[in-house]
Amino acid sequence: MKFYVLCDYRENFKNYSTENSIYNDHPNQKNINEIISAIIALGYECEYFGGIPELIHAVDNKRVFTDCIFLNFTDGMDEKYSRVQAPVLLDILKVPYSGSDVFSCVLMNNKHFCKKVLEKHSILMPKSRIVTPTIPLNTNEFTNWKKTLFVKPNCEGSSLGISDKSVCHRVEDVRRQCKDLLQMFDEILVEEYIDGIDVTNYLIGNQNSYPINDVVTAELFNKSPYAIYGSKEKENKLRTLFINDEYWARETIVQIQTLSTTIAKIVNAKDICRIDYRINPSTKEIYFIESNSAPRFSSSSEIGFIAQKRGISFENIVKIYINTVLQRLLN
Repeated sequence: MKFYVLCDYRENFKNYSTENSIYNDHPNQKNINEIISAIIALGYECEYFGGIPELIHAVDNKRVFTDCIFLNFTDGMDEKYSRVQAPVLLDILKVPYSGSDVFSCVLMNNKHFCKKVLEKHSILMPKSRIVTPTIPLNTNEFTNWKKTLFVKPNCEGSSLGISDKSVCHRVEDVRRQCKDLLQMFDEILVEEYIDGIDVTNYLIGNQNSYPINDVVTAELFNKSPYAIYGSKEKENKLRTLFINDEYWARETIVQIQTLSTTIAKIVNAKDICRIDYRINPSTKEIYFIESNSAPRFSSSSEIGFIAQKRGISFENIVKIYINTVLQRLLN
């Protein structure tokens, strides 16, 4: 059994950094080399395959792969719905691969439609609507909404397009921010701003077996009432992280974990996913914000923080992930 690692490197894409670094919605080469080294150390044969261009080349040349599994760590290229590119091409090649399938990736990549699906299951979430060049902003819809609104790209990750301007207290602010973001992104989401704490639930597993089901709470360095974790803050990691009941009571943690496994089942997430929430510290209400079919997997991301807090080496976290993939594909 051989593992092919699939990834398009951060270094090869547009740089959104305002600092002296490279920042965008893609893993960097160092992270991927770290994963490959860990897999080899576990005794498996493993090599870097390439990214979407190499997959397209394999499809064009009708390459045949046997006795292998593709480990999908790519966010795709920079086109719309890029995260679905790898699953589509891997399905064409008829090869087994890690992570969610085509439909689930499309669903989780689109915040608006993911919320529409979850609404039918009575999942608590902020009211929202989509804005595109052909679906104009209708401010009359906001009459019964919370006064403060939040404007962000609908299909992007890594907090791209999110800044302090995303928090809008007036309709004029919403119009301005939608206009500005539509210059860069095809779809914009306008939603109620939830006053609370950012929480993410990182899952590795399938159905009723999740060896990793950990809640990470982020307390921002900026303590102002409407502080947000935008792309600048994310790039510079301007927050303090807490795991599980370091921050919340055990009862709240169990609620989050149970809700996350329910959502993962509804969207049919496979092997790995991350689900983001905002929690009101007074009422303890848990608002679903979005899900991610391809959360960053590295010793410096949330999963690395979880490993550190649980006293697990990064190599053993990789082992848990590999075992999860093998159990699903080979059983």
